[in-house]
Amino acid sequence: MRIFFAFFLYFFCLINLPAQDSLNMTLLARWDDDSLPIASPNNLRVQYSGCWGLAVNGHEYAILGGARHVLVFDITQPAKPELVAKFEGQTNTVWREFKSYKNRVYGVSDATTEGLMIFDFSGAPDTIIRTYYSNAFFNSAHTITLDTSSGRIYLNGSSTANNGLLVLDISKNQDQPELLANNGLPGGYIHDSYVRNDTIYASSGYAGFYIYDYTDPMSPKTVASLPATGGYHHNNWVSQDGRYAFATEEIPSGRPILVIDLQDVPNANLEVATSFLDPLMDAGQHNAIPHNVYIKENLLFNSQYEDGLLVYDISNPVLPILIGYYDTHPQNTQYNTYRGCWGNYPWLPSGTIIAGDMQNGLQLLKFTSTNNTASVQVNQSVQVYPNPVGDLLSIHLPIGKEGKWIRVVTPTGQILMSEKWPSGGGSGMQLHLEHLDSGIFFIEICLLSGEKIMKKLLKN
Repeated sequence: MRIFFAFFLYFFCLINLPAQDSLNMTLLARWDDDSLPIASPNNLRVQYSGCWGLAVNGHEYAILGGARHVLVFDITQPAKPELVAKFEGQTNTVWREFKSYKNRVYGVSDATTEGLMIFDFSGAPDTIIRTYYSNAFFNSAHTITLDTSSGRIYLNGSSTANNGLLVLDISKNQDQPELLANNGLPGGYIHDSYVRNDTIYASSGYAGFYIYDYTDPMSPKTVASLPATGGYHHNNWVSQDGRYAFATEEIPSGRPILVIDLQDVPNANLEVATSFLDPLMDAGQHNAIPHNVYIKENLLFNSQYEDGLLVYDISNPVLPILIGYYDTHPQNTQYNTYRGCWGNYPWLPSGTIIAGDMQNGLQLLKFTSTNNTASVQVNQSVQVYPNPVGDLLSIHLPIGKEGKWIRVVTPTGQILMSEKWPSGGGSGMQLHLEHLDSGIFFIEICLLSGEKIMKKLLKN
């Protein structure tokens, strides 16, 4: 039975590969277990949360937060992820977040009394053990930040933090944290933060964006701040050269990613250089919501909830260019706020990208690097309307582009319709869909130039 289930799961992943809205990204595998517990705030069905990755002893691992568990996968063969450890918490929770230090992974949650978990991967692949599980320093924390150069843990939104940061030291013993400081800060509550060389870049919710010098954790100094202007500073990451911070605001829905200029920080000056947002669906009542961003070299990886994972070229930080995306949450064709891709991890040596979707679980992706942004512009310019559609669908290509063929496929990859592009039809055509049942479909278009475009469609 187990062998049959494994084959079925692998086959299920394979047949779903072509039926996603994607550009320059490929799904290697997906893992989801509907029998796992669910946390359901505000009538949302949330089964998974934060994710992280670790490479140790020649193997690669994905760590995924479940409502009740911490799930560990060996993804050395990314097409066949294997669940190798499952650690239970005390209660169901929507929020679990992780960071790593050497061969350990550190996890926190917003559950009432779970505190800190430490997972030892030094014996992997033979053994992965939980070496520490205690609320001695705090009961809950919203997110965790870890400075790998100093071995310090910064707990954001900790239950015992004095409206600021709780700081632990693991440099002496990776499995036995020591309390360094518990500071109240001018920006107050910190939702999430980024740290580099004892400098904390804090996303402080409605208070804004703050930078603190934590060289002396007992006496932190405020370096600079940028007040919020209507959004909620949620998460940030700093560019490789340290000149810009990319910050998400999450709520209200549809706030763009801010590019914050850090070049005049020594004079306590911060300013927003630009902002950007790329919704991949019709906005409707709500808009796309960037949730968590991470940077690898000159690429920014944006977990944008219902749009999935978006990849930007930030070689020019004030002119980010969307060069890839993968929809981890294809069941939505309009924005409904808090569903979809929670986070990602893009730094594994193999290039495998980990993404965690709140409803669809672990998704392992591959990004195909490209210097050709023209294909991105073409993809974004193709119009498929109305969406949702009744019986007649109109398709319009950008000026100068010609179609070769068009298909309608199901979410499992079944081709329902396949037609040649009308001879002499130019950039537009129409499809009659009255024979199709209601549901979600994908429109796949092949251009004469060889470019392929896929758009998600809801049929009424």
